Amino acid sequence: MTPDSDETLHRTSEVFLALKTLGEGDRISLGALTGALGDRGFGILVLIFALPNIIPMIPGVSTISGVVIALVGLQMMFGRRSPWLPGFVAERTLPRAALAAMVDRTIGWIVKLERFARPRAVFMIRGPMWLLIGAMCILLGFILALPLSWIGNFPPGVALVVLSVGLLEEDGVLVAAGHLIGLVATLLVTALVIALIGALVVSFGWLTG
Repeated sequence: MTPDSDETLHRTSEVFLALKTLGEGDRISLGALTGALGDRGFGILVLIFALPNIIPMIPGVSTISGVVIALVGLQMMFGRRSPWLPGFVAERTLPRAALAAMVDRTIGWIVKLERFARPRAVFMIRGPMWLLIGAMCILLGFILALPLSWIGNFPPGVALVVLSVGLLEEDGVLVAAGHLIGLVATLLVTALVIALIGALVVSFGWLTG
């Protein structure tokens, strides 16, 4: 089964599992992923690129994740309902084995979120709130793109996972929770960055003093 098959895929976990069989070969391009997902592309793209930041299994992926998620958010703010990626991003490929391993390792979390999720408070993903989701994706994508450790990437990663599942399941309560976690994550990362800068200043002063 593939994400663009005739059979309707209702739950996020079904779409997520189907990614393992998308296309052919040992690598999958981001363009192929985007084209196959259609109007669910925003949520799934955010989910795919948020998950590696909460399971440190693909070194160096946070910067790419942040750029893609920020691009997704920017397009949402411009009112698009399906994602588009520029050529230099769409041509980037993911190893099929790594994508499959990520799916297998995280599908349990997605299923647990689905047990809680259901269509409700849909106003949280309509109209101006759609733009707010885009703004949060830009903010958290920018944070992920920073050269931080996994500790700094984990909080925004969690926020984006919750936000994306809420978007895919049309669950406004999960979306609201994602916004709240995103704000907390932003404060935590800001405090981390300030602490790191302070430590560098102190170290520099000690070396030069």
